[in-house]
Amino acid sequence: MYKLNFSRSSKKFLKKIPQEDCDFILKKIYSIRENPFHFLKKLHGNKLWRLRIKDYRVVIDVIVLGKRIIVLRIGYRKNVYG
Repeated sequence: MYKLNFSRSSKKFLKKIPQEDCDFILKKIYSIRENPFHFLKKLHGNKLWRLRIKDYRVVIDVIVLGKRIIVLRIGYRKNVYG
């Protein structure tokens, strides 16, 4: 099972959104710990991955050897990649 780490900006974003959306996003993120690559899609041009959750996107870095998932950014679909 992979260990989760959240960046400071992702934690800050989760505090800004409604509690029910925050709970749903966290539930989805914690559910991918067993087999993350089944749910993630590779981002073009770099080594990062994305996870779709409703209108939100989660940008993730997966470290396979260390069995770690690092949540780099969480944001709305229209502006999370910029």
